Amino acid sequence: MHLVLFDFDGTLTRKDTFVEFIKFCKGRYYFMFGVLCLSPVLVAYKLKLIPNWRAKEILFGFFFKGISQLEFQSKGKEFASKVLPSLIRASTEKCIAQYKSLGHRMVIVTASAEEWIWPWAEQMGINQIISTKWEVSSTYTLTGRIEGSNCYGLEKRIRVENEINLSKFESIIVYGDTSGDKEMLELGTTKFYKHFTD
Repeated sequence: MHLVLFDFDGTLTRKDTFVEFIKFCKGRYYFMFGVLCLSPVLVAYKLKLIPNWRAKEILFGFFFKGISQLEFQSKGKEFASKVLPSLIRASTEKCIAQYKSLGHRMVIVTASAEEWIWPWAEQMGINQIISTKWEVSSTYTLTGRIEGSNCYGLEKRIRVENEINLSKFESIIVYGDTSGDKEMLELGTTKFYKHFTD
């Protein structure tokens, strides 16, 4: 049995889906307004004064804190249906189809949320998604905080090792495109870095 681990944003897609999801839900102009309001945070992140996960929480919280879990899930399904297919690299769909025909187990490991990935991934034959989770309050609204840790960097490897019995597989094939995939790529018996370019 063989395992294939895919990073999502930038690897399977041509754009960051977190940003595109915000634009889809809130509109391009409100997105630009939010970026302007949060520019000090974004500059601090670029200068490495605040960590990736904290910048992400602040950005996510600005746009989604207080919305219901059901609305978030509904918007995710709508985005996966209407927008996501246009962001997927054509070559990745062929690659996934080939692995599916071979019976390989395929897992997406991503810092994005499964709500806007899973409806598409399930159709493609992806077996599992390991992702960043967003905290939900007792009233079933989003708090704007990450539940646990952001699925990025070392956390990707930790989550894979905790959720998958790697010893069951003859080979582990890993695809990534940034330094945030480095530790996950180290798990691979075969590794592809920035493999898809279309």
